Amino acid sequence: MNEFDLAGYMIFAFVTSITPGPNNLLLLACGKQSGIKGSLRLMLGIFIGFSTLLYISGYGITAIITINHTVEIIFKIISSIWLFYLAIIMSKINTTGSNDSKHKIGIIPGFFMQFVNPKAWIMAIGGASAFLPHFHNIHWNVFVFTFTFGIAGIPCMISWVLFGDLFSKIIKSEKSNRILGYVLFLLMISCIIMIWI
Repeated sequence: MNEFDLAGYMIFAFVTSITPGPNNLLLLACGKQSGIKGSLRLMLGIFIGFSTLLYISGYGITAIITINHTVEIIFKIISSIWLFYLAIIMSKINTTGSNDSKHKIGIIPGFFMQFVNPKAWIMAIGGASAFLPHFHNIHWNVFVFTFTFGIAGIPCMISWVLFGDLFSKIIKSEKSNRILGYVLFLLMISCIIMIWI
């Protein structure tokens, strides 16, 4: 991978990682409820899950899966159900700062969410198709591809959590919390609609 390819790839990774999507909306909601410290487990789950998705994309496995129309329909159905569940959770997020784990999403859900997250699949397959390095060793190619994308994604995740934490300091009233919950719910529903368009 030459310097120009690396620069282009890092821009691609940063732009796709920082823009709104299921992961970032969930990080925003989690940051709002639990702050940075309370969001670390979710961030770790997302990081490990997405890195796994990048790794298998680098080997071309995800492209083979997405060619099958039946698998695609099943994927869309499962994704829609999971994202709707997350939309409900986000609509109930508050800023009380309580440690109630009822509505918290941790490492395991964050990990498995990546495999039903349409945006994550698009990022992984698109990145692998356009930017996978071409060294002499395929394993090294996939490692570099995954590692560099992960480096670009970490500050993006932190930014969304910090944005949510800022919301918790600004939005205090129950009415404002309810409105923000409805907005997050509708944004996640829009992600579901985009799956089927």
